[in-house]
Parts: sequence; structure tokens; C-alpha cells
Amino acid sequence: MRAGAGVPIFGAMPTWTEVVLRASGHRGCRPAVTDVRTGDVLTYDMLAKQVGHAAAALRARGLAPGEPVIVHLPPGHDYPLAVHAVTAAGALVVPLAADMDRDAFYERLSSSRARMMITDAALAERAAAAVGDSRVRRILTFAEVAGTVCPDGVDDPSGPGPDAPALTFDGRRALSHAHVVAELGRLVPEAMIRERDFVLVGTCEPREQAAVFDLALMGGAHVVAAPGATAGECRRLIEEYGITVAAVPQGMVREPAESQWLRVPVSVYGHTMDLVMPRR
Repeated sequence: MRAGAGVPIFGAMPTWTEVVLRASGHRGCRPAVTDVRTGDVLTYDMLAKQVGHAAAALRARGLAPGEPVIVHLPPGHDYPLAVHAVTAAGALVVPLAADMDRDAFYERLSSSRARMMITDAALAERAAAAVGDSRVRRILTFAEVAGTVCPDGVDDPSGPGPDAPALTFDGRRALSHAHVVAELGRLVPEAMIRERDFVLVGTCEPREQAAVFDLALMGGAHVVAAPGATAGECRRLIEEYGITVAAVPQGMVREPAESQWLRVPVSVYGHTMDLVMPRR
């Protein structure tokens, strides 16, 4: 493990999104997320602004407090914006893996209480075809959410309390904001992602994707999002960006004995993932 990263104090921060935005809010115009697929770059100074506007846009579209919203997005520019817009609007995030197979996707939709899904243009057609008898009635791309014109004064809402439901990975057990904040507080010293880190995110596993984005943004790191990257593409991105932490499917980075990379198992939301880091 690595030393030297500051550990945020969580005591006065009541919600998951406030924890992430407050920890990342002083980073200015530095890149927060580079989306390798689209070339889009999200800067830290735009993160809070876009989350606030998108939260207001969701409420303007009728989203109610506590209502579940499916977030079906790969790692990328839109992912942290969509997740934290939903929670800032007081709703419940239901993340579904972008690479989920068709049958599993249909089953999760059928069992979900969600009426709204946020996805991207590439996944929207498949999502629309899979809706079937589910309760989903609105499928929005994040670009559509961000483009919503909000009434005056809607951009500064009061958020949910710490005991409000924030996140569910299985559609049955909802984690409160306080629970998610506590999980991030435990993970910060374990993952030790710092401001000078470049974090390659290729995993679409929902617990891994959620945790790594939050930890990287809280640490002020630069996320390089590359869903579906091959082993060769991972090697190119590692060299191009100077990647220092990788959260990618197993086998995308060579084993430590061959490449001086070290696999560090980390438990996130009851699931064990590997963070891959250079040996120090």
C-alpha cells in the first residue's frame, strides 16, 4: 500500500454526493475524467456545476424523492454526473452494468420499480427493446437530462438526509447515504488514490465502477475511462497517460511477476476487486 494521501473528514458531510463533491471541489480546471471512447473531458470545476443542474433537471422532469432511477452507463464522462445528479435530486441510484447480458438485463428491468433510466445513445436502443413489461417509462440519455431547461430557482435545492436511501446494487437492499459515506471513509486509506494518480477504469462491474470513480474524484486523480478496452489497448493507455492505478477486468494487465504491477485486493460494498498498481 502507498502512504501520503490525505484522508477526508466525513463527520459534517451528510450525503454521499456532498462527500464526493466537497472532496473534489477545489481542484479547479484540472481534468477529472477523460472518456477514451468519445474524447470528452470533464474537469473538476464543471463536476459540481453539472451535477447541480442535472439534479434540478431531473426534478423538473418529475423525479420524486426516494424514487429509484436506473443508471445504465459505462465508465466515462457521463457516469459520475448521472449518478450524483440522481442522488442530489434525492432519488435512489440503481446501477446496471453496461456490459450486462441481455437476459440478465431484462430480468433486472422486470424486477425493478424504476420508472426512469439514464443511459447513453449507444445503449438506448437495446434498453428500449428490453423494457417489456417493466415499469420503466422514460429512457433518457444524460445529454437529454443536461439539456433540460429548468425554471428559475430550481438549481439550488435542499438535498436528502443521511438516512435517505442512496444506492442499491441488487434492487432489494438500499444503502443509505450514511452507509455509502462510511464505506468510502473506510476505503480512502485502503485504496490511497492521490491527486497525482492517473486511474484507468475499464471495469463495468457496478460496485467496482461506483467505488473507483468516487475514490478517484475524492482524491483529485485523473480518471481515464476505457470500457471494453483490450489488453493491448490497456497497455497503450498505461504508457500514454502514465497510469498509476488500474481497475480493469482480470487479465487486462500482465501479472506482477512479469510487469512489476501489483494486484491489491480491496473489498467494495461486500465484493472483492483488484486494484492494480506499480510496485513501489
